[in-house]
Formats: sequence, C-alpha cells, structure tokens
Amino acid sequence: MLFPLFLSAKIFNEIEFKGDIDLITGEFDRETLLKICHIEYPPIYKIWKKNPTFKTKQIDEFVHRVEEYAKSIGYYKVKVLSKTKKRKIIIYIRKGKPIKINSLNITQGFERFSQLKIGKRFRTSDFTETKKRISRYLEENGYPTYKMSAKAVVDLDLYRVDITIDVDRGRERYFGKLDINNSSKIDNDLIRKQIKYEEDELYNVLKLEDSYDNIYKLGVFDKIIMKPDFNVTTQKVPIKLFLEEGDTKELSSHLGYDTYEGFRGGAEYIDHDFFGNLREFRLGGKITQKGYKLHTGFYDPKIVLPFLDRFLGKFNFRNELSYQKWRYDGYNEGLMVERVTFGKELFELDHYFGFQVENNKIKSDNGSLLSGSYLVNSLFYKLVIDKRDSKMDAKNGYYTSIYLEKAMKQLASEIDYLKLLVEGRYIKEYEPMVYAFKIKMGWLSQETPIFKHFFAGGSMSNRGYEYRDLGPHFDGDPIGGVGLIDTSLEARRYLTEKFAVVTFLDASTISQEIDRYNAHWYRSYGFGLRYLSIIGPLRFDIGFKDKYEFAIHLGIGQVF
Repeated sequence: MLFPLFLSAKIFNEIEFKGDIDLITGEFDRETLLKICHIEYPPIYKIWKKNPTFKTKQIDEFVHRVEEYAKSIGYYKVKVLSKTKKRKIIIYIRKGKPIKINSLNITQGFERFSQLKIGKRFRTSDFTETKKRISRYLEENGYPTYKMSAKAVVDLDLYRVDITIDVDRGRERYFGKLDINNSSKIDNDLIRKQIKYEEDELYNVLKLEDSYDNIYKLGVFDKIIMKPDFNVTTQKVPIKLFLEEGDTKELSSHLGYDTYEGFRGGAEYIDHDFFGNLREFRLGGKITQKGYKLHTGFYDPKIVLPFLDRFLGKFNFRNELSYQKWRYDGYNEGLMVERVTFGKELFELDHYFGFQVENNKIKSDNGSLLSGSYLVNSLFYKLVIDKRDSKMDAKNGYYTSIYLEKAMKQLASEIDYLKLLVEGRYIKEYEPMVYAFKIKMGWLSQETPIFKHFFAGGSMSNRGYEYRDLGPHFDGDPIGGVGLIDTSLEARRYLTEKFAVVTFLDASTISQEIDRYNAHWYRSYGFGLRYLSIIGPLRFDIGFKDKYEFAIHLGIGQVF
C-alpha cells in the first residue's frame, strides 16, 4: 500500500518530448506541446518565479492531451507513450498516417472562406475556422439570424474525411432603436456618443462590439449588457443596453525599464466620473534614472464654446498641468507646462486645438547650449486619423497626424516660431507576416533654443542610434535640428501566438538649415524579438549603423 502512495507523490522537475517532434518550430515543437499539456514556464524577465514541477498522477493527463491534440490536426491513429527516468518525464510520440480530405461541399458563394482543401490533411482548427469565417461574414453583413449545418464524416479505415457545410442566410437585418437602461447619473447623450452605428444602418456585429468596447473603456460601468432582439417580426433589430455604474476611482502603479530612462516607476490616481457625466480627474507622477515628472489633469467630454456651439455642437475639454526635471545629454531641463485642449470629432476626423504655457529653465555644461529661462506661449492644432486595429499591437490599418504649433510675442512669448510635425504609419498583414512603414517629418520656421529642436534615434526612431543621438554633435552632445525626416520599414513574422521576430531598415536626416532636407542621411538596419505579454509586446531590437557599430533597445509596445 505504501509503494503506490510513494509513486503518486513522486516529484519530477523536467519533461522531455521524443519521437515525431519538431526541433525548432512547428505543430510538434516543444513550446506547442508544453502549451497543450498546460505547462507554463515563467518568462525570462520573471526571474523570481520557479520552474514548474510535476507529479506522477499528471503523466496520464499529459499523454491524453497530446493524443487529443494530434487527432485534432489529422493524426487519428497517433500513439503516445510515457516513461520516467529519475526526475524526468519522457513523452514519446508516433504520429502515424494522417487523415486527408476526400470531398468538400460548401454552399455556393461561401467557398472563398474555406480553410479546407481536398487532398490536404484534416485539421479540426481549419474546420472550425471555416465555420467561424462564414458566421462572421454573415453577422457583419446583415444576416445575424443565419442557419448553418456542418458535418465532417471521418473514415479511419480509409484515412479520409468527407465534409459538408450548408448555409441558409436568413432575413437581411438592420439596426433598430437603442433602448438604454442606465442606472448611473451619466447623461444618455454621452452614452450615445460611444455607439458606432446609426439606426436603419445594415446590421454589423463589428459595430456592436466596437460600441461595447467604447463604453467599457470609459472605466465607469461595472455591468454592461448589449443585447439585440432578433425575435421581432420586422427587419429592424432593436438593441437593448443595460448599464450599471461601478467604482469609478482607480489607483494604479507601474514599474519598468528601457535602455534610455533605465529603471522607472510611477503611480497615478484616476477618477473616471469626477462630479458626474464622465468628467475625469488625474494625479500622478513617475521617476526614472534620468529624472522625474509630476502631472495632474481634468477632462470634460461635453462643454459649450460661445459662438461655435450653434454650428459645431459641443466640444470636449482637457486641462493638463505638469512639471518635469530631466537630464539630457549636454543640458538639464526643468519644465512646467500648462496645456488647455479643446477637441471635436468632425467628418470622422479628430480635431484638437488650444494653447499652452511653458516655463523652461535650462542648465548646460556645454558652451553652445545656452543656459537660461524661457517663457514660451503658443497656440496649437492637431488632426488625427487612427484606423489601426490595435494601438498596442497593430497588424492592419493606418495612422496619420498633423501638428501645428505657433508661438508669438503677441501672446507674451519670449520666442517666436512656427512648428509643423507630420506623421504617417501604414501596417498590413499577410499571414504569417506583418509589414509596416512609417514616416515623420518636422519643420521649424526659424532657429530656436535646443529644447524645441527635432531629435532622432532611439527605440521608436532610427534604431541604429541611441535615444536622440543621431545627427550633428557639439563637444560630444547632440544638438538636433530645425528640419527632420525619419523613416522606418519593418517586417514582422509570428512564430507562435506570443513570439515574433522582426527585421527593419531605418533612415533619417536632420537639417541645421531652414527649409533644407538634402543633408546627410543616417541609415541603419537590424533585427528584433517580440514577446506578447499581458501588458503588451515586450520589445528587443538591435540596430547596426556604419562600421558595424550597434545600439540595443528594450521597450514595451510595437514601434508602429
């Protein structure tokens, strides 16, 4: 009796897969098999976490999971065996002959969504994905009440499968009235601004999901139920929205590291419904090895501007006050900024305009970078078009922004200039690759103090150079310029759901003369790794420039 108990309690600290496996990457590589067995090793950056251990009673579960996985990708006669050696578990896999698709019948018009092909190995995931793509197409194009019958008949003796998918579109549907049951004190008009569809518009589940996401991102509601009523006899589908307000206050903190700032940390208090109607209050700060920043802000999503309200309606309003003390190469900066912004969505474009007051104190140990105090008062305007599918890990879409800033002595500014900054990004996926291109162009109307110059180089710019280190230097310190063109081209390949590799080419030029962009071009190339963590893509890039000199960059989020 003691011997079986001893076996069940034995601890193993290593697992190995042998037989028909992929050594680097593939359907039977080690990472995939570990995932199938629900075994997770901590990522490299979590050095405080220990590797998993296993018990004897888990071995049969591992074998069963690998068997079911192999069958799901067409190996129905797979053989999976196990044995132990000291503190190691060894799983041996013999895939056997695969099941292949013998016939494929899909309702006419839906063949283009098929991931299945006659003569190819039958994968359950391809069968599921085909049904999912057909369903998604119908739900996004006015047919949410469709009916689909899908069958896959497997013959194990003949190693073949016969597939039939029948689709009935059903009635074409349109969006009906929105019924809001809102228990909060937030005006329904503010809720309706988050809705991405119009009444009588063709039904599209994607617009329903976007509306839900917009409401969720407000950070106010504890319960959100958005339910279409398909039981009505008309083609118009009413939408019922139930909202229940939750805790609107949030206290967050963060720790991180990048190759320029070094170790950094910060905290922020946010009230997402400050005095009601989605007004927001923020107070926070961060500290790094290069300096610190303190900030506070207030946001009101609906205010009236005299004279403009009659023609353009209500605007949103944001007031931000910050102070930062930062150490750059060649000088230290103490900067206080008061920034007032009015925003308005017009013609499906986001417009922002306002004014800012900057009080900047520069201390330099470099003779060409003049120390002193500067008061800069300016007006600004920004236009944003953001059609990316994700801000943190975009795979498709584009982004464009145009920023104008005008400082003038009529506003009691000590310096006078016009600044223009234009940026464009384009990202396109061709599985398993994602290609991305971006360009940033900057222009200043005249020479300004160094803190208003354009700089390039770093993890989000030309990656063959350290942060702000590209271009002309004086006594070893970068001085930036009054003109900038900064470009990047990148190819990203996903090896697994969480792991990707990238290659890139970057090219930049910084001009010291007004309206001149034919200065020297600085080029670099390199490669990088991406790990899709819970906080976003962890980024490692190494860029090479002339004479094989290189720069290493660490960060969070994609460059595009």
